[in-house]
Amino acid sequence: MTRKLDDLAKKQVPFAAAQALNETAQMAQISVRRQLPSIFDRPTPFTMNAIGIQRATKGRLEARVFVKDKQAEYLKVQEDGGTRIPKKRAILLPRAIRLNQYGNMARGAIAAARAKPNVFSGKVEGVPGLYQRLKKGAAKLLARYIDRATYKPRFGFKKRMLKTASGVWPSAFRRSLAKALATARK
Repeated sequence: MTRKLDDLAKKQVPFAAAQALNETAQMAQISVRRQLPSIFDRPTPFTMNAIGIQRATKGRLEARVFVKDKQAEYLKVQEDGGTRIPKKRAILLPRAIRLNQYGNMARGAIAAARAKPNVFSGKVEGVPGLYQRLKKGAAKLLARYIDRATYKPRFGFKKRMLKTASGVWPSAFRRSLAKALATARK
């Protein structure tokens, strides 16, 4: 009888643990995804889909919740804070230029603005940017050029994910183990 229980446990505990790990990872993913609109102003669908999971198996008892590589490129500075240096010449901060529904510069907005004859790139009163020449010689700042952007940590991905995981894991494992033992072939 004891041997039969040991065999049952050897087979079912890893299966139950994998199921519980996957449920925990999925709940952590959902939780972080739900919190994104309160962390970022109008996150894009690309940002909303940034959180991925790698499922556990009974042979590999490890589930991962992670930020996908492409999104990690820009979310890392939101997680850790720090300075972002532009890949090209400068970072463009919109001032009076068309934005999309997510608050970002619309695709092609800079090219469209530059195509206008009264728009130029340069410095006005020491401020580098993209300007529109108005009547009477005045210039309106459309977008400002900056050489770096400094961020404070605000994403809190690791902290949020660990909080959810530690709350979900115990009950998920109990449920998975009970189900695995109840449905095991005897």
